Amino acid sequence: MATFLQTDRLILRNLSPDDLDTLYLYRNNADCARYQHWENTSREYLKDFIQKFHQSVFLSKEPEQHYAICLTDNQLIGDLSCFYNKHDPCFTLGYTISYQFQRQGYAFEILNKVLCAIEEQYPGMDTVGLVEKENIPSISLLKKLGFIEEGYSDKINSYIFVKNTIPCQRNGR
Repeated sequence: MATFLQTDRLILRNLSPDDLDTLYLYRNNADCARYQHWENTSREYLKDFIQKFHQSVFLSKEPEQHYAICLTDNQLIGDLSCFYNKHDPCFTLGYTISYQFQRQGYAFEILNKVLCAIEEQYPGMDTVGLVEKENIPSISLLKKLGFIEEGYSDKINSYIFVKNTIPCQRNGR
């Protein structure tokens, strides 16, 4: 299992079969699922999901990648999705932090580190965040990270936020 990024409190690594129970718990929690569009949160589906993405290569040009967000003791607290668009080169990021760990700065911490990695590997590439209009905490988070609101799409029921990865906040928190 590869570790891709580390901060003082977090690591970003591949998903592991050991993550199944925790992933199942928070993906089936109403607070976590409120703004997500998961099609299936059954245990069997999540087991297959982990199997499918457990060897994702961080920031590859694969169209879909998924990673585990963990405390430094390897406890899963959330997950990160990266979608690469080869037609209009950019990464669209998605993230979930378990209800037990929300509002503690973890999403900012790991996303800041991810944005730095994108800047280093793909200088000048845009990064996109899609957020439902009722998701005020995520809107605030993306603005704090330097994303700019590009508008609202009725087709996907989301605000579109874009960040050019330059300059990068390097302080991790």
